[in-house]
Amino acid sequence: MARRRRNDSEVSLFPFLSVLACVIGTLILLLSAVAVGGIGERSLDQVRLSERIEAAEIFIAGGRAVLEDFDAQIRLAQTIAEEDEELGRELAGLGLNPDISLDDLTELVSLEEESADLAEQSRRLKVQSRKLAKASSRTDDQLKEIDAVRLRAPILIDPSGIGPNYQPYLVECTADYLELHRTKGDFSFRIPTEEVARSPEFKKFLRRVRAISRGLVIFLIRPEGVGTFKAAEQVALQFKVRNAKLPLPGQGKLDFRLMQGARP
Repeated sequence: MARRRRNDSEVSLFPFLSVLACVIGTLILLLSAVAVGGIGERSLDQVRLSERIEAAEIFIAGGRAVLEDFDAQIRLAQTIAEEDEELGRELAGLGLNPDISLDDLTELVSLEEESADLAEQSRRLKVQSRKLAKASSRTDDQLKEIDAVRLRAPILIDPSGIGPNYQPYLVECTADYLELHRTKGDFSFRIPTEEVARSPEFKKFLRRVRAISRGLVIFLIRPEGVGTFKAAEQVALQFKVRNAKLPLPGQGKLDFRLMQGARP
């Protein structure tokens, strides 16, 4: 069978389809570019939004830190105010002005500390003073006891200081009487103090001593017998009798052992 002959007048679609394909491809590329462009623009906005969110978060965090700092300062101020109020109550309780300045309060505290130190020193000094007083009292008691023993001790009359040119006659002067001691001290005669100036016995005694060229009256004066001595001395001077005085250290008994042989 014979092949059918192709009609030369038939129109070819190849150029059109090629152009259409190109146009379609171009549109696809344009659409893709637009789509990609839109995606890129949205991604940039998201990045910017993220940056803004991050900046906002940083700002919020900073604001929170500032708020926390403010809150801490407020709490500190409240604590200080409470402490000031408590201090004011304590100062008022101590009788001080709650509005006293810090410098004045510091000076006052310093003065209180110095006062406390002085009080402690005073307390120690008082303790030492009491101890010293006790020791002194014991010493005084011992001295009194020694003095009492000494005052009661026998008093030895020693004529060695008179010298060999005088013949001593002893007259004891006490607070209440005048006592004329005789040979060996084995006998004496007492004259009351108020009768010394007019006593005939004392005047007789003085005349006897005056009649002896070497006669010497020695007044033995007890601690409380000064008044009696002055009265007796005045009479002895009136009779122009030589006299001397010998203070006695106490109330002890007179010991005349050394006077034997020196007296008539």
